[in-house]
Order: sequence, then structure tokens, then C-alpha cells
Amino acid sequence: METTPSLKRFAALVIGLTDKYRFNPFVRTAVHITLLQVVFAVIMIGVFTWAIDYTHDATIDTFTLYLSETGILTASPSDLPGAIDEVRNWTMMLVFLVIITLSGFFGYVMTRFALRPTQQSLSSQKQFIGNVAHELRTPLAIIKTNTEVALFDPKLSPVIKQTFEDTIIEIDRISEIINNLLTFDTLTRPRHIKFERVDLRKVGETVIERHQALARERGVTLAMDSGRATYIEGNQTALEQVLANLIKNAINYTPSHLNGSVRLLFGRDIEDRITVTVADTGIGIAQKDLFHIFDPYYRADTSRARGIGKGTSGLGLAIVNEIVRVHRGSISIRSALGRGTAVTINFPASISSEPTKQPTDEQAGMHEVSLDFS
Repeated sequence: METTPSLKRFAALVIGLTDKYRFNPFVRTAVHITLLQVVFAVIMIGVFTWAIDYTHDATIDTFTLYLSETGILTASPSDLPGAIDEVRNWTMMLVFLVIITLSGFFGYVMTRFALRPTQQSLSSQKQFIGNVAHELRTPLAIIKTNTEVALFDPKLSPVIKQTFEDTIIEIDRISEIINNLLTFDTLTRPRHIKFERVDLRKVGETVIERHQALARERGVTLAMDSGRATYIEGNQTALEQVLANLIKNAINYTPSHLNGSVRLLFGRDIEDRITVTVADTGIGIAQKDLFHIFDPYYRADTSRARGIGKGTSGLGLAIVNEIVRVHRGSISIRSALGRGTAVTINFPASISSEPTKQPTDEQAGMHEVSLDFS
């Protein structure tokens, strides 16, 4: 049976409202406060109803007893309570509807007024960060180009040449931070991200090839398992950034030239979702830090030890977390100090297939943190 246009529009409206509730903290807060107001109104109605019922019963009993004793009541005693009940029920129903409607309306209005300054402040902050990041790109590109051209001068002394090379490295770090800030701005508006059918294995091959030079420089083995295609619905650029951040972190925080390894694994979980695992033999993450690593700019002494790899912007895992959220996936991290870290991401598959058994790690001392956005 073909879906009617009106049904499609209704489904699109429901999905749009659901996405607003899931991804917009202001909409979510407004809904919660409004529901609290409605619950408060229902409690008020319950107390009010009990008071009215008690007063009604006491009044009817007293009035009926008085009329009976005086001989004025000639009709059946049940007629009077019935008439009063009918009037009361209609009045109470109208009053209840008005109370609930007004409570919900004023709850929403109060929420909008309460959150408006915060929303405006965050919007201005996002716009400012985006504008500054865009403006910084051009002068940084010019500085990097001029520095690279100056390196071709054969008359440069070794000290000056080393200074220029260090400058280029720092410029690359600044560029990475700017790109991360712009990515954050995009991820706060998930509707602007285009989704299509993507083979995660091909994405992994591209990222692995891109980071082989870094792995060789640090004496770390970088490999990817072989297997069948793994298709999901997602944004290829965003997924490349996920794997790039995870693999770069794994390489940087694996001790150099000590036979360390970083592996990229693909598979299926018991729910037939696509799993992507980046496992390393690095320094690991302490349990007390594991639950904060998705926080932007968070740095822990154990997971950011001196002398292990190059410094990062502190946004890598936060961006990974946001991209996984937009793709309605789940992410879990298992780590043990001195033994390594394994980051596993699950994505809904775009095609069904027989699930495959995933390797498990039951080593003692492993700590785990998981987030599920499905």
C-alpha cells in the first residue's frame, strides 16, 4: 500500500519534533518544565477534587437531613444529590481543563523567558567562534606557506631551519583546533549534515593510509582487519573524522619504538549493528578519568602523559562523541593503565546480515564507560 502525502508529512513532522527534543537542549528543557507544570496542575486538581467532594457530601447530608426533619422535602431524597452532582461534574470538568491548559501554557512561557538569555548567549558564542575560526584560516595559511618557502633556502642555519619546522608543526595544531571548532558548530545543527550509504571499511582504509607515516615515525604497527563490506547510513566526511581522531589518539599515546600496535577492527554485534573498534597497546586511561574523556578540553595526567605523542586540542573524543550521537550509534571505551585502550562504536547497519561473534577482552583491571544514542 502506497503511503499518502499527508501521512508522509505527518511522519516528517513527528521526526522533526523528535529530533528537536533529542538534540536541542532548550526544547528538551521547555518540554520538561511544561510537563512539570502539568503534573503540578494535576496534583492541584486532585486536592481540589477531594476538597469539593468532601464539601459536597457534607452539604448534601446536612441539607437532606434538615429538609427531612422539617417536612419540606416531598420528592425522593436521591433526586437532590443527583441534580447537584450533574451541575458539579460539568463545572469541575471545565475548571480542570482550564487549569491544565493554563498551567501548560504558562509553564512553556516561563521556560522560554528563563532560557532566552542563555540561548542568545550560546548562539552569540557559537557565531563568534565560527567567525573567528574562519577569519584565522587565511592568515595561518599564509604564514605556513611563507615558512615552507623559507625552508627551501639552502643558506639557512640548522637552528633557524629547526625553528621554522617547529613553527609549521604548531601552525598545523592551530589549524586542527580551528577545524575542530568548526566541526562542533556543524554538529550542533545535525540537519545540516547530509547522510548517504557509506562503506565504513573503505573509510577505514583511507584513514589507515593517511596515518601510516605517523605510525612509522613512532615505530607503531598500524593495521586493519580484512573482511566484508560494512555499510551504514551516515556522512562520510564525519565518519572519516571519527576514525582519524581515534587512530591518531591511539598512535600518539602508544609508546614509540616499543613494538606497540594499533588495530582497526570491523564486525557485527548481537543486534546485527556494525561495530568499529580501534584497539591499541598504549598507556591506557585511569578509571577516574575514563568518565570525563568525552568532555571538551578535558585533560588527564594518565591519559595525556608527558613524552607520549604530541599534544592535542582536547576536542577529539568530544567530537567523536557528537558524531556518534548524530548517527544514533553507541560508543564504549575499555582501558587499563599500561595495557592499552579499546574504543568500540556501534552503528545501525543499512542492510541486514548474519551477525558475527565479536572478540571479547576479559582481562582483569579493565575499566569501561559506555554511551548509547540509538
